[in-house]
Formats: sequence, structure tokens, C-alpha cells
Amino acid sequence: IPAENYYNGWVNITLDALTRSEGVYITEEKALQVVHCFGALSERESIKRVLSKDQAIDQCVGFLDKNYPEADLEYTGSTSEAANNIAQNKIRDAAAIASKAALEKAGLEVLAEDICPNNRTRFIKIAREYSTSTGNDKTLIVIHPHIKDQPMVLVRGLLPLGLAGINLEYIHSRPDHKGGHYFYLEANGHRDDQTFKGAIEFTRLALDPKGKFSDTIRLLGSYPNTNWKANGE
Repeated sequence: IPAENYYNGWVNITLDALTRSEGVYITEEKALQVVHCFGALSERESIKRVLSKDQAIDQCVGFLDKNYPEADLEYTGSTSEAANNIAQNKIRDAAAIASKAALEKAGLEVLAEDICPNNRTRFIKIAREYSTSTGNDKTLIVIHPHIKDQPMVLVRGLLPLGLAGINLEYIHSRPDHKGGHYFYLEANGHRDDQTFKGAIEFTRLALDPKGKFSDTIRLLGSYPNTNWKANGE
């Protein structure tokens, strides 16, 4: 499932689904190149509308701001749906963002290629079991502090990891719809590493010393680190 885009960051719907789920864990990550192109009918008018999936439009906002700043943006269910919609309904004042193959299959003219350079999306594999340690892993941690309106709550969750020398590659927050937040930390290390396990327990004690809440801290999976932002592998 899609987890993170090079430009847009984490896919919130994926984080929310992982948080709600029990007994499934991230076991692998893999980045895939996503090449967006821009196409319209060959017999077209001035482009006043741009159709595509919301994430594709967000990723290509630089191209749109530069070339079509006045165009209305319309979201579709998929990028291929946008291309087919324009082709089937003969929409002459609209263009679609989609793959080159999808644009050509719909019979549209490709006006620009690779309009969001170096665009990669990280996908994750989920399974019922944790992966084994490779010596170069990452773990996605979700912290849900039940202590509210007290200063330094997030620091309490981060300090044990920092003291243990565990590097954080990413921090992201999402509302819990109860007046609080979930904090997502992607940390270097595997859940089975002794140093990592000790830091997690210290974090749990710092945020929930009486052990009243089962979801104060959860590990959503440990997986080999591919350094995908550096090499896309």
C-alpha cells in the first residue's frame, strides 16, 4: 500500500488505517518511480481545467502554478479516469495529469512529460508477522499520549530515544478525534534490538507510568532500511 511520497510526505489514510488495525505490521518498503505527464485533446481550446487524482495534482503543483495558474483543479478517482473523462466527453478546455501510457490509451495528445521530476512513492508491505532484524532497519512508532495540557509531553516521548542514540528520520502528527494527537516516529533500529527495546520501555514509563493505557506506544512494524529518498530502491 502507498505510504509516502517524495513531495507530499506520508499518506494520511494509510497511517490512520495502520493505527486502527491490530495484528498487522510493516515488513518491507519499496520506492517506485511515478512519472506524471500532461495531456489534452489534439483539437482543444485554451486549458481552463485540470483533471486528475488529488495526490497527482498536489505533486504537480509547481508545474501548474508556472504554466496554468488560472486553471481550475478537479479531482477524479484516478489519473486514468481523468484522461478517459476528457476523451469520452470531448472536453476541449481541460487537460489531464496521468501516465504517458494512460494519456495515449485514451487518445489524448501528450503536451508535457515528467512534469514532477524525481517523483517517487514509497510503498509498504504489511503482514501478520514482524520481519527479522537485518542490522540496518527502521521501525514506525506511534505514540498516543493520554496526558493532556501538560508541557513537554512530546519531549517525554522523544528523550529516551535520543538518550539511547536512536536517530529519527521522520515525525508526523495526526489528530485522534478525541482532542489529542497521535505522533508517528520513524526511527532507525529494529524492535528486537536490545537498545531499541529499552528505549521504548522508558518511553512507555515516561508517558504512562501506571500502565493504564494499552495504546500509549505501539510499534507498527520494523523493516529493512532502503534509504529510498537517496536512491529510490
